Amino acid sequence: MDIYYEEPEDRIKLYRIFSSLFIKEPSDKELIDAAKLLGITTTETGDEIRADYIQLFSNYAGQLLPYESLYNYEITDVPKVWGNATIEVQKTYRSANVILDEDLDIVPDHISAELLFMSYLIENELIELQEKFLNEHLCIWIPYFCDDVMDIAMSGFYKQIAAALKAFILTECRSFEIPVEE
Repeated sequence: MDIYYEEPEDRIKLYRIFSSLFIKEPSDKELIDAAKLLGITTTETGDEIRADYIQLFSNYAGQLLPYESLYNYEITDVPKVWGNATIEVQKTYRSANVILDEDLDIVPDHISAELLFMSYLIENELIELQEKFLNEHLCIWIPYFCDDVMDIAMSGFYKQIAAALKAFILTECRSFEIPVEE
């Protein structure tokens, strides 16, 4: 599966829709919008998809917490939320003068925050920071996270979302000539 885009607005839209699907249980509107944008078909109900979201990503019951620090860490470190990757992501946010809204109550290296940040970089034409953020963060961990989602998800919807996100991120990495393992 390849996801192509021609305009920065298309990239921004894709980053934002993916972000919305991992930050909280998706509304029916978000599910419909994502399905249309990504060409996803499913017979599952919104409630079934939201139940899958909870079993996958909920901080209380989730099997796959969507934090970079659980995927991108030194071999001598123990993977943990609020790990070194979190600190590095915060530094990158600050370098772009971005501060996460405290009302969001989200760890900086949560997949949704990182995807939303990338949309901000595109929107503000910060090309060098886009390449740096892809190279040092997104290209390193998101493909592996997506593989885990595809392995564990109960819903076809989240399996397809993970496949689409992986394809999109790999396309982004290739467009910046960042080597990635597929």
